Amino acid sequence: MDPEQLATILSSLGSLALIGWILLAVIQLRLAYVQRREEVVLRVYEPLLSEPLARAYWRLQAWTFPDHASFLADATLEDRAAFDQVATYYETMGVLHHRGVASLALLDELLTSSIFEAWEKCRPIVVGERERTGTPQKYAWFEELVGLLDAYLARRGAPRPRPASAAPGRSR
Repeated sequence: MDPEQLATILSSLGSLALIGWILLAVIQLRLAYVQRREEVVLRVYEPLLSEPLARAYWRLQAWTFPDHASFLADATLEDRAAFDQVATYYETMGVLHHRGVASLALLDELLTSSIFEAWEKCRPIVVGERERTGTPQKYAWFEELVGLLDAYLARRGAPRPRPASAAPGRSR
């Protein structure tokens, strides 16, 4: 093999190696991007594991408010705070999905049951608050997330989680 052929081959191999490293770097960047998105979702997921949000969630599950009017008439400050905490938490998860940060698959794995259970209790209050305040967008991403997860489960042939039975009586 003459020196010119060897130089051409080595030059070609150098170019191929450079292209290979660029492809590897792009793949690593993509994986880092996906990992970062999941880390953000998991960081936002953490409060659900904290005592204050867990208490708010279970307080909400024990409610017997059949509609917005009874909520306005009988809800304590703690009931209202629980509603705000829980609805805002799931609204945030809906926004993260809308912004492309949280995939439906990840939200399904983390939150499906609790999202449906919370929506079951929050829906009449959300609808009433929208009417009362004239803000149709209030908790819209929470509602959107419920619909998207419902469709996602249907596409997979998975059943929608049934709402948990509420404890008897109102939480006071």
